[in-house]
Amino acid sequence: MEVSIRMEVLMKKKVFINESANEKSALTKPVHKITHWKKCAAMGLSMAITAGTLAGCGSSGGNSSTAGTNTDSSNSAANTSDTANGNGAAGEKTFNGVDISEHVDLKMYLLGDRTPDFDEVYGKINEILEEKLNCSISVDFLSWGEHDTKYSLLFSSQEPFDLIFTASGWAHYEQTVSLGGFYALSEEFIQTYAPDIWNVVPEMAWNQAKVDNTIYMVPNYQNEFGQDIMAVRGDLMEKYGFEDIATWDDLRNFYMTIAEKEDGIYASQGGPWYQYFHNKGMYGAGGTPNNGELILYNTQNPENLEFTYIVEWDGFREYCMQAKEMADAGCWSRDVLNSTEERQTGFLNGNAAAMIWNRGSCLGYAKQANKEHPEWKATICDCVSNQPKKVNSYINNGVAININSKNPERAMMVLNEFYTNPAVYDLAMLGIEGKHWEAVGSDQYKIIDETNFGADSNCNWGWKNADINRTEFIEDRTEVDDTYDAMVVAWDNNVKAEHVYDGFSFNTAPVQTQVAAVEAALGTYYSPLINGMVDDVDATIAELGKVLDQAGMQDIIKELEKQAAEYVASK
Repeated sequence: MEVSIRMEVLMKKKVFINESANEKSALTKPVHKITHWKKCAAMGLSMAITAGTLAGCGSSGGNSSTAGTNTDSSNSAANTSDTANGNGAAGEKTFNGVDISEHVDLKMYLLGDRTPDFDEVYGKINEILEEKLNCSISVDFLSWGEHDTKYSLLFSSQEPFDLIFTASGWAHYEQTVSLGGFYALSEEFIQTYAPDIWNVVPEMAWNQAKVDNTIYMVPNYQNEFGQDIMAVRGDLMEKYGFEDIATWDDLRNFYMTIAEKEDGIYASQGGPWYQYFHNKGMYGAGGTPNNGELILYNTQNPENLEFTYIVEWDGFREYCMQAKEMADAGCWSRDVLNSTEERQTGFLNGNAAAMIWNRGSCLGYAKQANKEHPEWKATICDCVSNQPKKVNSYINNGVAININSKNPERAMMVLNEFYTNPAVYDLAMLGIEGKHWEAVGSDQYKIIDETNFGADSNCNWGWKNADINRTEFIEDRTEVDDTYDAMVVAWDNNVKAEHVYDGFSFNTAPVQTQVAAVEAALGTYYSPLINGMVDDVDATIAELGKVLDQAGMQDIIKELEKQAAEYVASK
């Protein structure tokens, strides 16, 4: 299926790359096969969130070219909210000239699970908010297992909470906008109640956050890479003469070599479908069924605005044929479709020679493997090194205000503090200094207590700000750390040109019945195909296409074409 849409000019803006994509995936639901979560994405949450032109932004939505610096977290930021804050008439407390004399209690929803010291940390945050904004905030969580079903209920019940994490595609942004659940954020509103955010967030991010020419979320200011890498047994690479695993052909040859020459160990725990189509420069259209796996676009060619339906793509057939070859050779277990073993478990217990996941997770598990089995010489490889790197849209993570909030202005002020005040930011990201972490210089940190709060693990990605974000200091560096750092530099220097669809996310509301039917119909044919567990590839692809069309796939594609055309026209 193709969309004959063309645009004459594509924005080419500088981006700042912070950390690897989908750190959330380490925190969200584990996946034993090589698949992405909805933004994998945390436990990113695998921890991993991920999206028209903002009329009148002008130079106000400026970028800062200095990322990663921080001030002493014991002091409030010398930002515009501090300098503008003061006392007016007797008994009057103001923020940027706005009366905040009346104390208010706010409520925020985050996704995931509350850590043991969370309330203690937020008690410290409230001390700052009470002093500065005459308010406090409490936080409830929607667990990773329940947010899909309970998120919309918060709005249908008209609960008067104030702030909530959201993200394009995987965390209900477009769907909630379509239901009228979020408070519209005008430029004047943002500049009045969150002036520091307005000055930090790039114009491109505000553009991506617009739905029908209106902003409904404050996007984060970081860029996450959208590619996975490989953690792999270095001893086996050395044994069979692999200096690197840098392409699809390298990956396939390594898998086949392990299957042929090693007993008692598989190459991986499932078919590497994502690595194949990423090597072809293809990525899923945001928000489309099955986390974008069924409808792709050529992200490497900004002039190509065609969508590709996988059952009509020769590349899908080629992959399925190769997956069958690998499965028949024993690259992964014949019981892969029923396995519940998590990918990191299989790698760490020696059942698999490699695992594929986001950069941060692969680094962490490679280092763990080397602590437990130093003879493995575990390392990391970029098996899509032949392609410039795609970054997720800024709206892959963000925060919105509830339409039913009784205090939207104060909620925006509070978000301004979370986003730009280093004292609040460090608390929300890292916990209490001296208890959970300690500073290393002005822009790094070292973990003291990992478990009771957890650095960057409390769904705080919605206000991530590359200008003041600390990076972890690695005290006992290993060869894998050096490899990782070199990879970061290489990726930062090889970011692909912007494609208009990079910021587009499909709104499923008009075809939600068809989307549900399509996703329900996938199991019989799709998973066996991508894991090579079919006797006849061509016949199975034909059956897959038939059941998907019966479920309403063509309706979805037509709606996608319509929305994409409107999106491009708005640029």
